[in-house]
Amino acid sequence: MSLIEKFEFEGQKDGPNILLTGRIHGNEPAGEFALKRLIGRLASHSIELKSGKLTIMPCCNPEATKANKRFTDVNLNRIISADLAEKYKNTNEGKLAVELMKAVDECDISVDLHTFTENMDPLVICIDDQNPKSRNLATTCGLKRIECDSPHISQVGTQMLLHYARHKRKPAILIESGQHQDQNAVETAYHTLLNLLISHQLIDGHMSENIAHEFLVIRGALYNRENEKLIFPLNERTSIEHGDALYETNDGTIIHADQGGHLFMRNINTPVGEEYAYICDVLNKWP
Repeated sequence: MSLIEKFEFEGQKDGPNILLTGRIHGNEPAGEFALKRLIGRLASHSIELKSGKLTIMPCCNPEATKANKRFTDVNLNRIISADLAEKYKNTNEGKLAVELMKAVDECDISVDLHTFTENMDPLVICIDDQNPKSRNLATTCGLKRIECDSPHISQVGTQMLLHYARHKRKPAILIESGQHQDQNAVETAYHTLLNLLISHQLIDGHMSENIAHEFLVIRGALYNRENEKLIFPLNERTSIEHGDALYETNDGTIIHADQGGHLFMRNINTPVGEEYAYICDVLNKWP
């Protein structure tokens, strides 16, 4: 029995099978709302799918959604691999990871919808940034900021849906459409989806105008680590300087930053083991 509700639509002509996923994190409703709007318009034929196939999973973590929590047992978007799904097989998210991997296996392209804790500009994450098809996904969705590949995007011993798709050689992007509870995040996610479907000729329409992109490359991260108290004023700063005081350990030792850069995806309430914020460079072209 499937734990994740799935909707499928097929056009009359051949084309790619695009997997659209939302609410992998239960406290991120915008992706689900945008996908359900798309489902409704496809079902009513106010939008006609002329080619290809859409596989839509609007709410990928129903239990966390009911509780309005990021996850119930373990972060679902960190265990998308066969080994990790097996390790967490007795958890809610471990079972969901198996279904998500199967969906990626069966698709040609993967688009995963998320939102931020903080209020910041939307962006698209493209870790497969040397793949022309993934680059095309990132640049045609209508968002200015593109986050490129970096080993700091997820911690060692974890794997996101994006990484699993790359491992399976499937072009994939993750869209961060805005702040969790902002209605504009729903509108951004929905119009981003339309841009992608138009650019791949699955539906008719006009894409957003070309924009000058910013490319973010993560160079490090501030983690919530046991036995270290964050003393850096995270909510007051959008950048970090080399030498800034970051943490105080239990014995009073002060740990200083060994690099500087732009801070984004700040979350002062992140769980132990996850990121308070990423540290990145901002470029005007693909790295």
